[in-house]
Amino acid sequence: MKSTRAKTAQPRAPRRWRTPPPLIRGSAETLEGMEILREVAGETGILLWQSYRNVMFWATAEREERGKLFSADAGRKRLEELLAADTPTDLVDALVAIGRMVGAPEATPGDTVAEACVAISQWAERSGYDATSLAYTQAAALAAPRDADLSLAVGQAARRLGENARAETWFRHTIMVSRQIGDWQAYSRAYIALGNMFLMRGNLPAAHRMHIKALRASRRKGLTQTAGMAAHDLFVIATETGRNAQAEEFARMALRAYGPAHEKLPVLAHDVAYYWMARGYFAQVIPVLEALQPYFENNAFMRMLMSAHLARAAGGNGDRNLFRRFYTEAARMVKEAVNEPRTADVMLELALGASSLGEWDRAEQTAERAIELAQRYGTAKVLLEAESLMDSIRNGRRVERQPAPATVTRSTETFAEQLVELLTTAA
Repeated sequence: MKSTRAKTAQPRAPRRWRTPPPLIRGSAETLEGMEILREVAGETGILLWQSYRNVMFWATAEREERGKLFSADAGRKRLEELLAADTPTDLVDALVAIGRMVGAPEATPGDTVAEACVAISQWAERSGYDATSLAYTQAAALAAPRDADLSLAVGQAARRLGENARAETWFRHTIMVSRQIGDWQAYSRAYIALGNMFLMRGNLPAAHRMHIKALRASRRKGLTQTAGMAAHDLFVIATETGRNAQAEEFARMALRAYGPAHEKLPVLAHDVAYYWMARGYFAQVIPVLEALQPYFENNAFMRMLMSAHLARAAGGNGDRNLFRRFYTEAARMVKEAVNEPRTADVMLELALGASSLGEWDRAEQTAERAIELAQRYGTAKVLLEAESLMDSIRNGRRVERQPAPATVTRSTETFAEQLVELLTTAA
């Protein structure tokens, strides 16, 4: 007979997260720190390179071995070199701090070294030395290995420079560190960053998994803004994979998280409006796009694109006067644009609006212009869509698109009304 006594629960060992160490050298970097020498000329570049090598040597050594890394007079010589050099004022304090670390490597706290590296990274970023900024951000993260924000910043900087392999390893490293120290903001943002990398590669299932992890962690820890970012990206992924019911739910979730004052509210509203336009919800799209216009007064391309979207939506909604108004406006801005590859997208939108109204001559001329611009700027996707549209026009058929449903759900109507109200209030 089995005993009915409660068994004493055995304490669970903490889960150990193991990831490979992050990459600390770029794919084209044959010598550690050589990008610094390429970017920063003269004695300043040499001092920055030497200091970077010193920090990397120190940060990657075992703590008990640090006292043996440098010669007894290395710190004094470095400070003398700094005094003799014509060093930018903004760099002096940080380079002196690293020089003092060289003189007392076993006694210098990691936070002190990291702070100096961050200051140099910020100077490099202001000066346009992006690779140097990345190098010193990385040095700071290695000097303060339990700072998840610094690890995240390395991944972001590497991604901006196209160092995607290095970026991915640092995002994964951030997840490990942030979980260990309980930094759930960095944890969630690292998953979002990983998800966006997978999204760019076209790996939608992996992108979905990463963003779901970010969303769950953000909601569990009450990180409203980060949850909004994750939900927004999940909306984009859902639209790409045809999960329409999920798409609107994620968009509503992002809207609730963002609220009226968030800087990403206009981006979300534009993404949702374009999604609705693809589904044929033209009557709901028009007021949202009109409410968005004030947000892009200082962005010439977005003003042009908004006009093109409105022309397309008006055409799909059968409003000929509104279509012609925005068609004329967008076409004028295309003529004024100089070296703008995305004008091909604008002309394609206008051609779609004209086709919806059966204005075939206008549609054909506009589609021809879209093809010409797409060929000029090498925008292959737009070229393919414009050529397909041209075939439809020349065959005398109405352009193939998702027809508007007989009735739009009340929840979609309500969502559109909420977007317009929030955009109008915030503007």
